[in-house]
Amino acid sequence: MASFSLTCPHCRALLEVDGDRQVIVGSQPHEASHAQASLEGRLQALSDERAAARAKMDEAMRAEKAGAAVREEKFKKLLEVAKSEPVTKPVRDVDLD
Repeated sequence: MASFSLTCPHCRALLEVDGDRQVIVGSQPHEASHAQASLEGRLQALSDERAAARAKMDEAMRAEKAGAAVREEKFKKLLEVAKSEPVTKPVRDVDLD
């Protein structure tokens, strides 16, 4: 088995592994971007995140209200059907003996 490279899922370092001996023979640390974000850029990102969260919440509330209206309409229809049916005594397991 030859040597191969893989990426560490924890630190994202590039590892060189010898397949025959099953050992790590070399590694290169992950080069993270060290770009400095400006304060204005971060504030803009936070306001964008806040707006996205507010939009998601508004959509969830709208869906919940629409669902409540549908459930209320179904309940009214079932209530009308139940009122038109005659009232009968329920059958219990004890009554079947």
